[in-house]
Amino acid sequence: MRVELAEEASHLRRRLGFQRDGMRTLPVYLLLLAVFGVFLPWQKGRDFLDSVMLGAYACLGVVFAAPVAAAEFETKPSIQNALARVVVSVLYGELVAGAMLLLGMITVYVSRAGRIVVGPDLRSLAECAALGLTLSLAVSTAAVWISLKFSPSVAKGVVRLVFLGLLAAFYLRSGWLPTVALRGTGIALTASIIFYLVLRATLAATRRGDR
Repeated sequence: MRVELAEEASHLRRRLGFQRDGMRTLPVYLLLLAVFGVFLPWQKGRDFLDSVMLGAYACLGVVFAAPVAAAEFETKPSIQNALARVVVSVLYGELVAGAMLLLGMITVYVSRAGRIVVGPDLRSLAECAALGLTLSLAVSTAAVWISLKFSPSVAKGVVRLVFLGLLAAFYLRSGWLPTVALRGTGIALTASIIFYLVLRATLAATRRGDR
């Protein structure tokens, strides 16, 4: 499995453009961090430490993980290759989301030095982070399965629909995020297991059909 993870990480770097010309890709991430990790938290100030805002940031990993999980495989994958795609995609998404979240909190504390009396609710943040991680895992696993069962374009279309649904849910019921985080984590984890079993069955059927 270690070999598959290393290969998938290398493929992801190439798809993101870091192996060809990192100087073209790096500014995009620096801009992303500058906007969501510095500018927006600086504008929000103390309000950035609200449980809903931090919870939303903690759940952003799926926005980055799912699209790269839906990419086409270069060759017919084994279950190890498929799992490596899921793991690397989730780690990538959580890394970007975590960097924005951490930088945002640092920005608020630095820009409001001495004026932060009540800090963030760490328990709520941890619960939302668990939701973000399991949500990334569920959607990424589903994206890999759909890309293999149907096509990468179908998988990316489904991912966009999921994003629209999550955006609508946050817009309409954003205040519920901290209170439903644990329940959502359980649902997302269950969905991850179901999609994994379906993915495994699909790959097994494909191998039998190739014999």
